[in-house]
Amino acid sequence: MDSDRVSLRTGGVLLVVLVELVVAATVGWGLWTLRRETLAGELQALASLSAAMAVQADSTLGVADAILGATRAELGDGLLDPTSAGAHDFLRARADALPMFRSMLIVDAEGRRLTSSREEIRNGPSVAHLDFFITAREGRGPSLHVGTPFVGHLDGRASIGVSMDWRDRQGQFQGVVVLVADAGFLDGHFEQIAPQPDVAMALYRNSDRALVSDGPGDGAARLLPAQVLGPLWADATPETPRLVTLPDGRQRLVALHRLQRFPLTVVVSRDAEVALADWTEQAWLVGSFALSALAMTLFLSLRNAREQALRRQAQAALATEQACAVRAFQAAQEGHWEWDAHTQENHLSPRMKELLGMAPDEILHGPDGLLHLARLHPDDVEPVRAVLQAHQQGQGSEVFDFTFRIRQDDGQWRHVRSRGHAWRDPDGAARFFSGTGTDITAEIAVQQQNLQLEAQLQRARKMEALGTLAGGVAHDFNNILAAVIGYGELARSAAPDDSSQARHLDHVLQAGQRGKALVERILSFSRGAPRARTLLRLEPVVDEVLQLLAASLPASVRLAQRLNAPEAIISGDVTMVYEAAMNLCTNALQAMPQGGALQVALDEIRLEVPRQLFDRSLPAGRYARLSVTDSGAGIAPDVMARLFEPFFTTRGPHVGTGLGLAVVHGVMVDLGGAIDVHSTPGQGACFELYFPCVDGVPDEARPVDDTAPPGCGQTVLLVDDEPGLVELAEELLAGLGYEPVGFASSVQALAEFQRDPDRFDLVLTDEVMPEMTGTALAQAVHAVRPDLPVVLASGYGGPQLAARAAGAGVTVLLRKPLVRAELARAMAQALGACALRLQPPGR
Repeated sequence: MDSDRVSLRTGGVLLVVLVELVVAATVGWGLWTLRRETLAGELQALASLSAAMAVQADSTLGVADAILGATRAELGDGLLDPTSAGAHDFLRARADALPMFRSMLIVDAEGRRLTSSREEIRNGPSVAHLDFFITAREGRGPSLHVGTPFVGHLDGRASIGVSMDWRDRQGQFQGVVVLVADAGFLDGHFEQIAPQPDVAMALYRNSDRALVSDGPGDGAARLLPAQVLGPLWADATPETPRLVTLPDGRQRLVALHRLQRFPLTVVVSRDAEVALADWTEQAWLVGSFALSALAMTLFLSLRNAREQALRRQAQAALATEQACAVRAFQAAQEGHWEWDAHTQENHLSPRMKELLGMAPDEILHGPDGLLHLARLHPDDVEPVRAVLQAHQQGQGSEVFDFTFRIRQDDGQWRHVRSRGHAWRDPDGAARFFSGTGTDITAEIAVQQQNLQLEAQLQRARKMEALGTLAGGVAHDFNNILAAVIGYGELARSAAPDDSSQARHLDHVLQAGQRGKALVERILSFSRGAPRARTLLRLEPVVDEVLQLLAASLPASVRLAQRLNAPEAIISGDVTMVYEAAMNLCTNALQAMPQGGALQVALDEIRLEVPRQLFDRSLPAGRYARLSVTDSGAGIAPDVMARLFEPFFTTRGPHVGTGLGLAVVHGVMVDLGGAIDVHSTPGQGACFELYFPCVDGVPDEARPVDDTAPPGCGQTVLLVDDEPGLVELAEELLAGLGYEPVGFASSVQALAEFQRDPDRFDLVLTDEVMPEMTGTALAQAVHAVRPDLPVVLASGYGGPQLAARAAGAGVTVLLRKPLVRAELARAMAQALGACALRLQPPGR
């Protein structure tokens, strides 16, 4: 009986021990499974967080890449001169549009700063020792280079340089274009979206694993050592989250994600012990209960309940981690979508539905549900279908990437970029799809704006080059006309009035005057003609143009005018303004050969912010706006880019010279204004001229005295590099009562003057000469005799001729070709002005 009782007791103990072992094994397995699930959830959360931070960094660097690329192209093509006065304002305007960057600068090949968006750092120390400069100079890696942190020389702040090399058209290194930001500008909102405070982030360069950023705050203590990073970089699947062991024995959860467009890698990590703190605590509790044999049966039900509670807690923790991942996607402004090929179900995050313009409770059905959205752009349906089908069939790359347009409530189109991946079974059939969606509307807008700015700069450079060419042609033509008109006048004065010779010479002079008028039109385009500026009211000039047009309008054209700027005052030459308005109206009439409506409006506006127009950006200020609208056939897109080129016309040969709009462009540039053009083919065109308004009283019109007293034997130092023009001018001056002493070399003329300065009463010189320009000669003469009057004659001196002449002390500015009457008035005016200002020198 006792043995049976002992056996029974032993069996009972063994049964209890067996039950305890089974329970202990069960508890151990459960704890291990819970630990594995907890680690998997943490790793997935870190992977989502690293992907979100990589997308955000990609976007930020994409903006920098676009801005630096555009600036480098402008430098390489010569469109931007970094040493010019406007380079600083140009960089400051671009840097102001990038709030994440502190400054933008251009350095030369030696690391010296050429210009900067911030005036106070323009003359800072050389940057040749910094790695963003060295990498860009040596041409290693991609075109965009992200440097490691350095200390700013002014404020001592940790900074990072994002650079791009600048080379000339022959590929020679010229320098570097740099955007400078705070060291943590790629950290984004990591502190807000990180699930726990102990989660660390770091950003490395792929090429040398150099640390670019250690995350918000002082994250240096949480960086992974090099012996751990090395195997991660060498791994074939580095973006798989994992548990790694540090040299000191501690374990860390690590997830890294490489940027799509730039050679950087985001590394997010967390201490495994901290991540498993809750699990460790529960494991000790459950283990103590499991190993307590005396309380096994008592706490068996409690253990089971505890396990259930732990399971629910793990599920809740997983749900929390998933919510953190969702917040990470939301912080990155990305949507997430999934499609299960087995169930045909689609899951879209709230942000993804928002991007697609869907209601929160709306559902997509099947793999092609996106194609049936009413908001999808019709032109994008087939391309999206082709991309999805190709990826589903295993064609193309592992990752699919496509962009489509979604109509918004206001009728505008949102550009959505979707990237994803298909998970396949061993047979290669796609079973599950997952991807993200990003709103890249702003990025597309920036790209389009950059293209518009580039096209505008190209047009401006082209017009400037054409203007220089036209001015040079006009200069040479002026020299020819000078001989024709000058000798023609001399021959005409010697011919009897009623003779056939006189009639022939009159025709020659008339043709010469027409040629002179044509040259003046060319110079109006090239801004090479010297013009005197006055203050004038714009409305009377426009009204005079319209009165002249109204008298000659065909019956098929209706003229409607609305002039509402009686107080608009501008600074300029009235003839130039008249010519610009007349050419613009004439161009509108020629656009309506069958008749139509011509509308002319003048008003005064104030721009509070700069406005982008057809040919340039107009600064803020007060302007008079002249609008000329026709109802013609409109302007084709290929013609729009060449509108203001000289000699370009769409009206065929023998119809026009193609100078009308070119003259308008030259006049507006000379006045400091701008032109805007609006046209739709088949619906007419509208040209708008913006004249800068000034404050002041208009100059009164004064009668011009065409008579000029002859000379009294004054000695004139005559200088022109064309010997024929020197001979002609000597004859004209002698006929006017002066004693000319001519030279075809400005250097020889200066030497003769220096031998006997008091011999001469006046200097008459050309401007454009090979050895010494006329303004340089005037300065040299005035260094010896400040009282000597100087008359400067020029057929083309460039846009700054008047300023140079005034700085050199020129008394009168005369336009070539020389006409006898104009020359006589200029000589008398110069001698008279000098007589009023100074006592005549002793002889």
